Amino acid sequence: MAASGDGAACVDGVEKLVSARKSLILSLEKSKALSSKLEKTGPRLAEINQRLPSLEAAVRPIRANKDALDAVGGHINRAVGPAAAVLKVFDAVHGLEKMLLSDPRNDLPGYSSVLKRHEEALRFLGDNCGLAIQWLEDIVEYLEDNTVADKGYISSLNKLLQNLRELQSDGGRAHLDGGHPRCGIGYTGK
Repeated sequence: MAASGDGAACVDGVEKLVSARKSLILSLEKSKALSSKLEKTGPRLAEINQRLPSLEAAVRPIRANKDALDAVGGHINRAVGPAAAVLKVFDAVHGLEKMLLSDPRNDLPGYSSVLKRHEEALRFLGDNCGLAIQWLEDIVEYLEDNTVADKGYISSLNKLLQNLRELQSDGGRAHLDGGHPRCGIGYTGK
């Protein structure tokens, strides 16, 4: 009887070894799969690590405490609305310029009407561009005074505003992309 008990124990031991072997093989396969995934993840992590400074720089300008950001929101909204209106008129001017490129002989009264609207829009832009720049300057000054944005961002905004001021001071003449439409029909201003 003892021999058959030893045989059963031996079979039981072999089964445990086979089971342990299968478990180890499964663990080894899982480890290999995990290792393969980690190898693929390494370059992706390196790429993310390379892009992180630029992402941080992009977010840095808005690092401020919640109270400062809440307070600045109303000031920005009051200034952005009028500036957006000026941009809409600017877009309308470009739309009118496309119409002015057509042949005026086909519809002289229509062409004349578009030319008049174009001149009115340009006058509106000339009259209100300075005001829009002033509103934007006020926003930048507020951001600077309340340390809502970092100095590098404020410096960039100030450079952009300086460019806008220069464009306004020369009337934008050096930067017109199509020239004044009256030039296209031989207007000399005399």
